[in-house]
Amino acid sequence: MDIQQLRYFVVVAEELHFGRAAERLHVTSSPLSRRIRELEKELGHDLFDRGYHQVELTPFGRTFLDPVRDVLTRFDALPELAAGAAPPPAVVRVGATPLASTQVLDLVLETFAEVSPGIELPVTLEPSAGLLSLLSARKLDIAVVHLPVDAGELGSLALAEYRMAVAMRADDPLAGLDRVTLADLADRQMLLTSHKVHPLVMNGVRDHLRAGGVTRMRELPHNDAVQVAAHVTHSRALALTTFSTISGRIFGELGLVLVPLHDPGLHFRLGVVWPVSAEARGGPLRKVLDALRERRGDAPIVL
Repeated sequence: MDIQQLRYFVVVAEELHFGRAAERLHVTSSPLSRRIRELEKELGHDLFDRGYHQVELTPFGRTFLDPVRDVLTRFDALPELAAGAAPPPAVVRVGATPLASTQVLDLVLETFAEVSPGIELPVTLEPSAGLLSLLSARKLDIAVVHLPVDAGELGSLALAEYRMAVAMRADDPLAGLDRVTLADLADRQMLLTSHKVHPLVMNGVRDHLRAGGVTRMRELPHNDAVQVAAHVTHSRALALTTFSTISGRIFGELGLVLVPLHDPGLHFRLGVVWPVSAEARGGPLRKVLDALRERRGDAPIVL
């Protein structure tokens, strides 16, 4: 049974003539009659008494008619129901590096909630390098990553800047200083985390250290703070890290101290990156980016 058979039945019931019903339906009498026979066979009851010159509804046909009309009325109303339904919520796919401070991701999500409420914001957690690939493939709309990025089709906005520090053993000769400079580190081995998380950023840090006289650098194959702390403890090397509550707690629990690094030329920033073409289309993404630019002002947040 299908909706077309039911329409055929109702028209024949109204005309009580297969020829006139066929004209109304813009079909020939033969396929119309065949479809009615198929319907009767499926139901197991005749719908019409067919005389030589007239057609009449059977008792079952009269009983069947009103429910079929109700079905057709409800069926024909479905497009109107769909037209009046609320549109599905817009979706903006957000990415974030798990190595970043949650403060910036929270800022981005809160800004969406304020200027574009009702947007669905699924979050993907990946290292910065992976997020950049997803953005270039248009599988993400915006991502919180470490800056800078080297991709002409991507726009970027710095929202925060890390203060840098050097992790060392508590008995290290530098541990009692209020701060250190690159000159203090020139003859020491410096541990750096893997550049694979964000090659452009980490290579820039490495070049800056080398230009400042730090030449004994060793890259670790991971970015695990506990493993970095273990290397510092056993080798008496130093490790470059961010000066934050989280890093301070992790290294402090392992008996290490963090001494702030004073170097105005070394920038380690966190911000958002997005496809320029996506912003050009307007919509929620552009509204949020405009709001973030206004909130940022002249200087990023200091983490």
